[in-house]
Parts: sequence; C-alpha cells; structure tokens
Amino acid sequence: MKEKNETLLRIIDEQIAVERDTLKELIEAEESAGETAVQLIYLEMRLDTWKHIKFLEGVKDLLQSTPCDEWSAKVQRYVDRVKLERKLKSLRERENSMANLLDQALEVVDDPIAKVMLLHLRDDENRHVEDLEEMIKIVQAMPLQPKKPEVGSKTVC
Repeated sequence: MKEKNETLLRIIDEQIAVERDTLKELIEAEESAGETAVQLIYLEMRLDTWKHIKFLEGVKDLLQSTPCDEWSAKVQRYVDRVKLERKLKSLRERENSMANLLDQALEVVDDPIAKVMLLHLRDDENRHVEDLEEMIKIVQAMPLQPKKPEVGSKTVC
C-alpha cells in the first residue's frame, strides 16, 4: 500500500510540473495577445490550468494528512460537511442567477464570438452546480473516520 501511495504521489508531482509549465506558457501567450477574444480564450485556459494545480495539490494533501485525535477528526469532518452543504445552497442560487443573466445577454448579443463565449460561460455555470453537487455527495457519503486506527493518535484528520 505504501509503495502504491508513493507511486501515486510521484505521478501527481509530475502532473503538477506539467500543469505549471503549461500555466507559464499560457500567461506568456495571454500577455502577448492583442485581440480581446484571444486573450479571453487564454484566460479561460490559464484559470483552468491553475485550478488543476490547486486540485492536484489538494489531492496530495489529502493523501498525506497528518494524524490527530479521533474525536477532533470526526468533529472537524462533520462541521466542514455541514458548512459545505450550506455554502453550496447559497452558491447554487448565485450560479443559477448568473446563468439566467447570461441567458438574457444571449438574447440580445449579435457578435458571433461574444455569443460563443457567453454560451460557454453559461454552460460552465450550469456544469459547476452539477459537478459540485456530485463531489459533495461523495464527500458526505464517506464515513467520518474512513479507517479505524489502532491508536487515537494515528487518526487521520
């Protein structure tokens, strides 16, 4: 199991390195572009790449969590999950509002490039809610203590 974990961490490190190189390239491309539409495409790609880096770093943190006492771990997981569910409810309303505003903009936009970009943004807003809800379902389905340790001090937070 330890060898498998080390292999996974190595692969994630390699992916982060590729993503960081890509991010640097996209920053340079975005800064050198003169056309707004091209800059916006690079911006979309840059932010997506940055998000990938942060997600991968988070996965590494998840796999390398430090031990703490069992009670604190369970309480923290429970509190975080409740906060996440409440926050999602608020964010879902905002995402829907943003999608509705984008629908209104799409009704009046004439520029074909702007229309494609607004459609992409609206679809992205709709997908955000679906993706977040799926991730939250998975997190909430996980037990508060995924593995019962032999000693409380070995509990992963």
